[in-house]
Amino acid sequence: MSTWDHEDAELLAGIARRDSEALLALYRKYSSRVFSLIYRILDDRAAAEEVLQDTFYRLWDRSHLYHPEKGQLISWLLTVARNLALDRKRKESRRAESSVFLTGEESGGFDLDTLPDMAAVEDPDLNRTLRRVMQELPAEQKAAIELAYFEGLTHQELSVRLGESLGTVKTRIRLGLSKLRKAMKDYRKVML
Repeated sequence: MSTWDHEDAELLAGIARRDSEALLALYRKYSSRVFSLIYRILDDRAAAEEVLQDTFYRLWDRSHLYHPEKGQLISWLLTVARNLALDRKRKESRRAESSVFLTGEESGGFDLDTLPDMAAVEDPDLNRTLRRVMQELPAEQKAAIELAYFEGLTHQELSVRLGESLGTVKTRIRLGLSKLRKAMKDYRKVML
């Protein structure tokens, strides 16, 4: 376990003992990155701040759900934040009687976990590399990935939104994700 992970483990142990200072330390450490993701999804500062608070409340209330062997704490926080932000967006969509976003179980098999979580990448050089690759993707691939990740659209919903066949949408996502994964692997080989 790295020192970074060790610090998080100690703070999580503090949260388990109901030490509010431990929660505050994790909030100070990660809140700006978590807020950035939420804000990008919701595009509403007040709503993003509420979801940020909900995310850290979830950490306080359900820290036992985080398992270090499955990944870094920031990845868990970003996943929780993304899910809460998309849930809020879905509720607002229903209230506005507009299109309803589907849950992960109804997503037609699209696995968003295969998308490298650039906000969770601790290495600034790798983060820049992934962002550069994302910018270099053909516009159609980039749009499909961003709509799926930040708006939670399913393949079918993407097909309708983009006016493309289902097969075309699936291909664009697969090719884009493949390029991002390759960039990540290539970067790690260079660093070894």
